[in-house]
Amino acid sequence: IKDMIYEIVLDVLKADGEAVKGIYERNDIQIRSKEGLEQYKGYYKNKDLPTQTIINENGLLLHVDVENGQKTGYFLDQKSNRYLLRKIAHGKRVVDCFSHTGGFALNAAMGNASYVVSVDVSKTALDQGYQNAKLNHLEEKIDFVQADVFDYLDELKENEFDIIVLDPPAFTKSRRTVQKAYNGYKRINKQAMKVLKNGGYLITCSCSRFMETANFEKMLREAASEAGVVLKQVSVTQQNADHPILWTMEETSYLKFYIFQII
Repeated sequence: IKDMIYEIVLDVLKADGEAVKGIYERNDIQIRSKEGLEQYKGYYKNKDLPTQTIINENGLLLHVDVENGQKTGYFLDQKSNRYLLRKIAHGKRVVDCFSHTGGFALNAAMGNASYVVSVDVSKTALDQGYQNAKLNHLEEKIDFVQADVFDYLDELKENEFDIIVLDPPAFTKSRRTVQKAYNGYKRINKQAMKVLKNGGYLITCSCSRFMETANFEKMLREAASEAGVVLKQVSVTQQNADHPILWTMEETSYLKFYIFQII
C-alpha cells in the first residue's frame, strides 16, 4: 500500500501549499534485514533530483544531506526544543555537547548568546555545522571543537558556562544495555551540574525509548545529589508535534527534554 500512502501524503502537503517534487526513501537500515526486506535508498519512482537541500527551521537556514546524513539528514524532532534555548540564550555563555551539525549552537547564537561552543567527536558534523553557521552569518559567534564530550566535560572549569546542552545519541537501543546507558547519562549530567555556574541552566535529554522517563529522572536526581546541587525545573517537553505520540504505541514516546536551573 506504499503507493497509496505516498499519494495521500503528497495530496495533504499540496493542500497545505507545499509543492513537493519528490519523496526520498531511506530504507537502508539494518533492521529491515530481520524482516526479510531489502535495504535501499533513492527517490521514489527513480526521480532525478538533488539529494542536498537547504531548509528553514525557525528562521535558521540549514544545509541538509538527505542521502548520507544521519536519519533524514537532520534531527527534526528537536525543532521546538531548540527554540526554547534561543529564548534564554541572550548574553549567556553556551556549550552545545554532541552538537552534530550545530542545531542548538546555532539557536544559541541566533538568540544573541555572548559565547557559543559546538562540541562533537565527528569532524564531518562540525564542518557541516560551520557551513550552517556561515549560511546564517553566525560563524564569528561559534567555536567548533572536535572532542570526545566525556573528556571535554571532565576538563571544564567551574563557572565557565551559563548553559550546557546535553543532546547525546541514543546510549541504548535495547533493554539489555539500559544500565550501561544509565551510567553514561549520569556521568555527563553530573559533570555538567558540577561546573555550571550557580543559576546557570542545564538542558539535558535522551532520545532512547528504552531509557524510560522514570529511570531518566531517577538518574538526574542521583546526579544532582552527588554533584551537590538542586535542580529547579524550568520546562519538560518531548519531541516536536510532527512526531506524534500514540498511546497505543509506546515506542512513539521516546524523546525526553528537560531544562533545569542549577541552584
